[in-house]
Amino acid sequence: MGKEGKRLLLYFVIFIISTIYLFVRYFVLVDVPDFHKETLVGLAVAGVTSSIVGFYEIINSYGKYFWKALNCAIFIPKKKVYVSLSYLLRIKLNGSEKYLLVKGSKVDQYQPVGGVYKLVGNKCIIKEWDAEPKSDMKNQKDLRFFVKAKHIPSIIKWFKSGKDREVGIWREFFEELVQTKIVSVKNFSTINAEQIKTVEKVLVKENRFKDETYHTLIYNIFSVELNNKQAKELEKLMMNNSISDDYAFVNRDEIEKECFDDSKKRIGQHTKHII
Repeated sequence: MGKEGKRLLLYFVIFIISTIYLFVRYFVLVDVPDFHKETLVGLAVAGVTSSIVGFYEIINSYGKYFWKALNCAIFIPKKKVYVSLSYLLRIKLNGSEKYLLVKGSKVDQYQPVGGVYKLVGNKCIIKEWDAEPKSDMKNQKDLRFFVKAKHIPSIIKWFKSGKDREVGIWREFFEELVQTKIVSVKNFSTINAEQIKTVEKVLVKENRFKDETYHTLIYNIFSVELNNKQAKELEKLMMNNSISDDYAFVNRDEIEKECFDDSKKRIGQHTKHII
């Protein structure tokens, strides 16, 4: 049981004991001595009040994640969870239903530009959360890892704070579109993007990996705002060749079906989040 679980249990015990005493004092006992009236009643009232305040502080600190936090702290603290914290870019042609996807480097599918965030600075998730990174040697700071469920509430809080991690989206855009020469450096030296939503899958039951019981996936979804030159370049790219080994322009129906080109090519399931 984690620290928050122990705090909750302590508040619960104090609340129950105090409440039971007050019930007995006022509805069962008769002719009670002054020690009850002057000391024990005050302690019991303080116990009820402090436990309620404690409950409120914990619930308020976790907000909508409270029940998940309670589950992690009390019922599944040692269960293994796969965590992936990432961003996806919606790149949609102006006035069109066409979305630009790129070929995945690790899986044979087309998917949105984007990927997992990286750690910055000296933060060590191995020491702090006893995490087991799921990264190759070239990407040791990628925010995809395995951890015990008791740490999930702290991880979500930390991720939402934006501390000690990437907050920008340029790195993946540059690596997947500019470096690969799908788009030109001239027109895409910078991009503007707006975060439009966050998709969260917290403690979803999965067993894709060894000994893993749950997945916790968080995607920040951004919409790239194309300027005139960028829009024209992408329109020209689509007109010349809408499907290649490196990229593809697909529509909403194809994304929802998770395939295109007469079902020959696969679209990643998570692509639906950009629609």
